[in-house]
Amino acid sequence: MIIYVKVRANGEYHSQNISHAAAGFREMGAEIKKYHVLDEIYEKVTADDIVVDYIDQVQTILRKFGVTCDCPDYPEQLYPFMGRSIWRDHINSINTHPEKWGIFVKPVKDKVFTGHIINGPRDLIGCGSCYEDYEVICSEILDIRREWRGFMLYDELVDIRPYRGDYHYHYDAAVVDGVVEAFRSIPGRPMGCSIDFAVACKEGKEQTIFLEMNDGYALGNYGLLPVLYAKLISARWSQLLKRKDVFDFRG
Repeated sequence: MIIYVKVRANGEYHSQNISHAAAGFREMGAEIKKYHVLDEIYEKVTADDIVVDYIDQVQTILRKFGVTCDCPDYPEQLYPFMGRSIWRDHINSINTHPEKWGIFVKPVKDKVFTGHIINGPRDLIGCGSCYEDYEVICSEILDIRREWRGFMLYDELVDIRPYRGDYHYHYDAAVVDGVVEAFRSIPGRPMGCSIDFAVACKEGKEQTIFLEMNDGYALGNYGLLPVLYAKLISARWSQLLKRKDVFDFRG
């Protein structure tokens, strides 16, 4: 197995996420090879390897082996913990119907634009064009006070890290436990992924809610220990490529 990691022209790792992943794999004794652009390694990569890069590049490698990822942002099993309504629409419909504004939207297709609140015409800039009528997931706007990323590795929550908001707020551990338990009931769930949480205020009351789930094949680190980060990436790659996870040291 080879771990291919993207670097800049000066040899530095291309991002902090890539640097943390490389450190974790190195600590576990993996063979690491650096590259600049995907074309350098595309033909060399085998189904036993791992490529640490950005989302589009990783998806390109996975498609080489016939793998398309299907990790829902909002699994049905986690709906009871969402604390808000969600629905689907198309960005052109939202663009032409001001009565629909005052909502949060994010694209169904990965990363075609950043999810954000739509309150007026200016907020629609960068959300595609009339020729790119993206399907979007909509939700009511929340008064979010703090957000955390939880890291799931083989059905266990191995860490939870704050990434935005006021440190005076803290999540309800009982809600987090409930989300983790419900996660374990999702058919075909990823063996490496994140579950994001938040404390939101609604009608004057604080509540801990489930924000979204993110696939682990190319996931932000947010301070997770490098070894755990590398294990999470390996677990998801191994699941997607239907191979043994050589970095699964659970015994």
